[in-house]
Amino acid sequence: MKNMKLYLLPLLLVFSFSFSIHAAEDDEESVVPSNPQELLEVVRQGQFADTRAQRQREAKFRNEKNKQTKLLADAKAERARLEREAAKLEKKFESNEALLVVAEEQLRERLGSLNEIFGHLAGNSTEARQIFESSITAAQFGKDRESFLTNLGKKMNEGIRLATISELEQLWFELQREINASGEISKFTADVITNDGTIESREVVRVGNFNAISDGQYLSYSPSRGMYAELPSQPAGRFTGTTSDMFEADAFPVQFAVDPTGPQGGSLLTSLISMPSTLERMTLGGPVGYIIMIIGVLATLLFGLRFYSLWGLREGVQAQAKSATLTEDNALGRILKIAENNPSSNTETLELKMAEQILKERPKIEGLNWVLKIVSVVAPLMGLFGTIIGMIETFTMITLFGTGDPKTMASGISIALVTTWLGLMVAIPTTFMYATVNNISKGILGTIEESSTGMAAKRSEKEA
Repeated sequence: MKNMKLYLLPLLLVFSFSFSIHAAEDDEESVVPSNPQELLEVVRQGQFADTRAQRQREAKFRNEKNKQTKLLADAKAERARLEREAAKLEKKFESNEALLVVAEEQLRERLGSLNEIFGHLAGNSTEARQIFESSITAAQFGKDRESFLTNLGKKMNEGIRLATISELEQLWFELQREINASGEISKFTADVITNDGTIESREVVRVGNFNAISDGQYLSYSPSRGMYAELPSQPAGRFTGTTSDMFEADAFPVQFAVDPTGPQGGSLLTSLISMPSTLERMTLGGPVGYIIMIIGVLATLLFGLRFYSLWGLREGVQAQAKSATLTEDNALGRILKIAENNPSSNTETLELKMAEQILKERPKIEGLNWVLKIVSVVAPLMGLFGTIIGMIETFTMITLFGTGDPKTMASGISIALVTTWLGLMVAIPTTFMYATVNNISKGILGTIEESSTGMAAKRSEKEA
């Protein structure tokens, strides 16, 4: 009996553990057996509960299986119905296709030579639409004609329906209107896209299908937006200077620069825009070019100051030479005043004193004339210096990249040529400036020396 209890104790522990798990899952109160009889009762009740749950699951499975069987049967029936429907539609499609072939053959027989009209109208519509899309007249006439030509081209490409009389008339009208516009000068109001992206309503003059202008500027046409747009830069002033005449003229002919190579300003206008202006060319000289320009500007300012000063000195000397009253507000008066202030001096002493005063007056008269002379000599030398720098850069580029691409040598050649040009452009006018102020200075000194010599001669006659 004791051994049996030892054998039953593990079984008791296992059944207790299984029963506790099953009881936790079913949310029931857990009962711990205290003797073999209670353990047997617990096992019996657990088997009964498991059997009942199993029967419920089997019943649920049989119900689901019946539903799946019904759904499968319904799906097979629907597939069979759709297959029958597809067979009917396929037979109908084949019969319709056969009828379509017969109908198309009948249509071709009835159309006869009219088939060629489809090709001609489709080609003309497409070609006209491509021309109108980039034409400068599109901003004036609108984009409706492009939509009409697109629809007409699609219709003609189908080759089923003929164009109506109204469509043919409209096609002829659009083509004729474009032809007439190519020989007209028209003024109208249109939207213009400025360089900063804003849109302004302006008065525009269209010259044929070549150019459009507004506010003294040439315009281009933007096909994507259907509006005119300002060019990023304008050609030289001699071309834009005549644009205002197109607005103000009441009668023709009027002198105006037209680019005939393209409807929006072709290669000629593009070349004129890309050409650098005089100021832009000057900037190609590099640092040496800037130095030459600064020297030229300073020399011009100096010439203006010297010319104004010498002109006043000459006017005062000439007025003193014609006047019998001596004043000290001019160089000649100050020199002749020496003779008046020294009546007892002999001729030699007087000449020396007047010569001394002339030496004092000479720096004011000749002043900074020497600077202009130096500039006239240094400017071409600076240009030659820039030429040497440019040629060194050119040969360096040739050594590195060869002569295959001329653009690599353009920078050095520009420096060489532009600096020479700037040097001569500064030197030549400065030479004339120096000659002008030097001639005025010599004239003033000549008048002073002549008057002082005359005064000394009169004193010498009195002494004799």
